[in-house]
Amino acid sequence: PLSGAFDAAYLAKALAGRRAPIKATLLDQTIVAGLGNIYVCEALNMARIAPTKPAADVSRAKLAVLVPAIKAVLTAAIAAGGSTLRDFLSPEGDLGYFAKDWRVYGREGEACECGGTIIRIVQSGRSTFTCPKCQR
Repeated sequence: PLSGAFDAAYLAKALAGRRAPIKATLLDQTIVAGLGNIYVCEALNMARIAPTKPAADVSRAKLAVLVPAIKAVLTAAIAAGGSTLRDFLSPEGDLGYFAKDWRVYGREGEACECGGTIIRIVQSGRSTFTCPKCQR
């Protein structure tokens, strides 16, 4: 996802005809390798895309916003050393500090930057954090 080959055209082709929710589709490592639950929630919020929207229904304009959002989330997470959950440590024994920058993940009931309230839903057995006001 950090390469130049990962762009809106690539993503549009990969999502064509897929009726599964965009969040589940982005977690499919054959579509985009390296995206995990937290990073997908964050990128979808940045791009203002509902995680429940069928993947094929995400417009080309929204994909053009989603691609840089994915790149920004991953770049920020790498720079911060990842996301520490419970007892995660890097191979060097360091904590990841990206959790301090989460926009929505783990923030159920808190205010989104748009003024809406972040909710938690469950998709495919995974927690999804989203703002129903700005993510449509």
